Amino acid sequence: MTKPSVTPKQLVHWIILYQLGSSFLLLPGMLTTIAKQDAWIAVLLSILGYMLLVPMYAAIAKRMHGRTIHEYAVGVFGKLLGSTLLFVFIVCFPFLIFTLLLADLSDFVATVFFPETPEIVIQAGMLLPVLYALRLGIASVGRAAEILFYIVLFLFLLGYLSLVPAMNPTQLLPVLEYGWKPPVYASLSMLAFPYAETAFLLFVTPYTRNFRKWSSLFAGCALVVGSIFLLMTLLSVGVLGEALAANMAYPSYTVLTTISYWDFYERFEVIVGVLWYITIFFRLTLLLFVSADGLASVLRLSDYRILLSGLSLIALTLAGVVHPNAVFFLNSLKPWQSYAILLGIAVPFVVLLIDALRSRAVRTRS
Repeated sequence: MTKPSVTPKQLVHWIILYQLGSSFLLLPGMLTTIAKQDAWIAVLLSILGYMLLVPMYAAIAKRMHGRTIHEYAVGVFGKLLGSTLLFVFIVCFPFLIFTLLLADLSDFVATVFFPETPEIVIQAGMLLPVLYALRLGIASVGRAAEILFYIVLFLFLLGYLSLVPAMNPTQLLPVLEYGWKPPVYASLSMLAFPYAETAFLLFVTPYTRNFRKWSSLFAGCALVVGSIFLLMTLLSVGVLGEALAANMAYPSYTVLTTISYWDFYERFEVIVGVLWYITIFFRLTLLLFVSADGLASVLRLSDYRILLSGLSLIALTLAGVVHPNAVFFLNSLKPWQSYAILLGIAVPFVVLLIDALRSRAVRTRS
């Protein structure tokens, strides 16, 4: 059977939509809470920090030489240890995020749109198109990303650029009122969510078509996503003010409710619903694909589709346990920052280091 594949262009669009995901709802508020009116500086610092990590992810992608992540792990650590470590990584990182995301999306939909609808119904309704898309294959998901990316970009620019006349630049002053520490600390939030999740993209690299320019791909996606977050953060703080933006769960949603020109050009918060649905769809598809494909390799299954339904049911069951309410979720953001950086940045670095030392030892012996 021919191996499914996505083009580099499709992968770029999928990555950008994935990294936007739920973070474009949560991130502006998270950054403003810590860095106040300097939240935009935190965005710039996180982009700079991620650029320093791009060579690491690109080096791993090149060292995989078209192999799956399981084949690469076995090559570095051996069959038993490599399979075990990969299994633990998948369960504790991409699959956990997949489960948390289901709970997060139902919380947002129930809060903003359908307060009387049971959360399990919302979660199941979102999972059905994800399951259908992945059963068609990642090539179909890649083509969908290629088309919907431009719709997302158009709606984003249409909505947020409409806020420019209402922006008050004095809301961004004084710059660095509390020093460098708050924006530096806030930048770690964005580095952890979503940039540390670049590690998941290594699961997709074997499905690209003879692509080698991973540094350019990772850096380009980060710059696009970072520019979007920078614009959103500037407008959220510039229109609402740092005090109001920091005390709102979804300031990037709330700020669009302020758009009203001539009693006709308004109700742009609906755009957020459309943007959110599209980006969440691609975020869920990548997380579920990474989990199913990785576990299928570890368990020696012929097709990742075998695990899709089972993993989805497990996630639906666990969603209410790992995310019981919004307060618990907000309190978990601080430890999650360290957790994501550990698994998404420190672990790939250690793997790359071990692989490099092992390769050097092999060359020395030969």
